[in-house]
Parts: sequence; C-alpha cells; structure tokens
Amino acid sequence: MSEAIQIPPVELVDIASLKTDGQNPNKMSEKQHKALRESILRYGFIVPIITNKDLLIADGEQRWQEAKALGMKQVQIVRLPVEDVDRRLLRQVLNKLKGEHEPRADAEEFKRIIDAGREEDLKRLLTLSDQSINRSLKRLQDEEGSMRFKETWEVVIECETEKQQEETYKKLVEQGFKCRVLTL
Repeated sequence: MSEAIQIPPVELVDIASLKTDGQNPNKMSEKQHKALRESILRYGFIVPIITNKDLLIADGEQRWQEAKALGMKQVQIVRLPVEDVDRRLLRQVLNKLKGEHEPRADAEEFKRIIDAGREEDLKRLLTLSDQSINRSLKRLQDEEGSMRFKETWEVVIECETEKQQEETYKKLVEQGFKCRVLTL
C-alpha cells in the first residue's frame, strides 16, 4: 500500500503578511489582470495562495495582487513546509502542468455558454475578442461539415491502355456522366 497523501489545511491570513521574491516567470497583461479581478468579484477568492513556511508565495501571486487591489484584508493560503528550491519547483509545476485545451472541446464549451446567453461574460472573463470566438466556432462548424459527406455512387472502369481510358472518358462525358480520371 502506498503512503498516505497529505492534505494540508487552508489558513486565513492577513494579506500584508504575504511576500514575493519578484522572480515569478508567470506574467499577466493588464487585460488579464482585469479579467482575474472580475472573476474574483463574481465568484469569490476560491483558489488559495500556496506559500512556503515563511509566507513566500509559490503560486497565486496575481491573485494576491488583485486581492490587494480589491482591498481584501485576508486571503486563504496553503502553507507548505518546503525549502526555497521546492517552492520554485512548485511554482513551475503549478504554472505549467495545467494541460492544454483541445480546440474542439473549447469550441463546444463556448457554444454552450453562448447558447445560455452568456457570450459577453465569456469575452470579458477570458479576455476573448469576437474574432477569436468566431474562429473557434468556425473550426467547430468546419469539423462538423467535414465529418458529414455527400453520398455518391461510383463505377470504376478498368482500362487496358491510356488510349482506351481517354476514349471511355469522352464517351461517358458525352452521355452526361460526371467523370474523373484516376491512374493507379
């Protein structure tokens, strides 16, 4: 049997007690910060900040910045007893190992949100333009269209020579058949 997985407790701490090292490689644009701020206002501060034992942030620096900008006095954290190198490793893991969005699944999700009348929320909270949403939805339509095919009936005529192929093709076209030449 494997070792039990630890579930560290969530704490509520004064926001001013948290620190950063100023070296976080994960950057957000002002537009993304604005969307994060709106998300916090709409849904609450739902993801705790991860710190080391000294309250140095490993993950959640942008959430911390937005919480301060919103005037929050306290935030939830998970404090881990890790050395600085593990804090940095954790920052890399949590910033990078989030999976990738499958374009078709994203488009289907966008469509469900739009069909529910929430397109403006989708654009605002994810900083998406009309163009990016339309490109995604068009991809979905193109894929759906390419999965459907027009039913056709074909006859393959094997010819002994290229000359016979040409003559047969001409005769069939003259009779009104839609033909194409295949050489195998």
